[in-house]
Amino acid sequence: MARVLPFSALLTSLGSSLEPGDGPPRGNAAPLPTHVRPLLEAANPSAELRRLRDSGGLLKDARPALYVVELHGPAGRFSGPPVRYLLCALTPDAVPSLEQDPYRPRAWEVEPAVTLVADDHGALRALLAEAAERGISVWKGQYDGSPVSLLRIEPSPVSKRLQAVLDEAPMRPLAALSEQGQTLAAVVPLSEPGLELCPIHRALKGVETFQEDTFLTLVAAYARVTELDAPLTTPQGLSAARERLATLVPGQHAVLLVLPGGRGRILRFRQGLDLAHLKGAPRNPTLRSLDLALLNALVLRTVLGIQEPEASGHPQVFPVHGLGALVAGVEAGTFQAGFALNPPPVWEVRAVMEAQATLPPRTLRVEPRVPAGLLFLDPEV
Repeated sequence: MARVLPFSALLTSLGSSLEPGDGPPRGNAAPLPTHVRPLLEAANPSAELRRLRDSGGLLKDARPALYVVELHGPAGRFSGPPVRYLLCALTPDAVPSLEQDPYRPRAWEVEPAVTLVADDHGALRALLAEAAERGISVWKGQYDGSPVSLLRIEPSPVSKRLQAVLDEAPMRPLAALSEQGQTLAAVVPLSEPGLELCPIHRALKGVETFQEDTFLTLVAAYARVTELDAPLTTPQGLSAARERLATLVPGQHAVLLVLPGGRGRILRFRQGLDLAHLKGAPRNPTLRSLDLALLNALVLRTVLGIQEPEASGHPQVFPVHGLGALVAGVEAGTFQAGFALNPPPVWEVRAVMEAQATLPPRTLRVEPRVPAGLLFLDPEV
């Protein structure tokens, strides 16, 4: 049975520019333009979607189809081709989520679930480019100042080839799928050159065992500690820290310790560490090679004695989006300290998918993402 399906879309009238809604980052949840917020804030978004459809507020395209979304980067950021996503419907039993405790959409028909696909030879990327060339333009405009195009892919040999590739390729969503019906999904190949896999950092709050001098002494048994010269509170310091953290020989792993006063330390984990005997270390050797797994097992559990630091909603360990936000939180006293991570390399994510393993909660986020509200999946399907 096919797991990737065309769907009957509900279309709304969109202006030439969609404004982003306010609110903190929501991991891999779809960005919410202002016109979508009232729908998702309704007591029952699915019922509200039906009401809008039945009252004529939404136009129903009864012909099932696939759609391609082209996302261009902000001016001066990306100069290459757009990142292309395929909008489709996923069946309830299609594939398991890539992360533990994934984001659960408020409405599976409204918020497209980001879904990563292994595309080692670029076949899916090429098919999406071909489909976009032949697609019918549904809407073209901007979201948050960046160009966006929505194209309808009519039932055709190209759409059948897309389905055939996706029914065979390793594929994992970064959000939970509906257990009852179809889920609107935004599928993207890992081979897209403009796709960014961004790390989600960790911050500490209320950890009595974290005393800076004692911590640095104990962690030296597991990592080589290097002090940074430039303060993290300056743009130059942030750039230098990112470069130092990213400059590793193959097989090495490191995290950036963020301390008050703009101070930073690179913790470069010692090679040859035997993690298999450590309590809380992943049993899967693929997962044991992740920076976040090393941080959780060696630093947070072993050195600081924090129980289950990978658990969602932990009272002492908090996910933070962006190194600048992490530094600002530590400077403001919101957090005691923070640990910044490198972006997970594509090959590492690919290996986790191949091993049919599951990443810890809130390991990564994807940029750019398809905003919600370009179209909706008919809840009656």
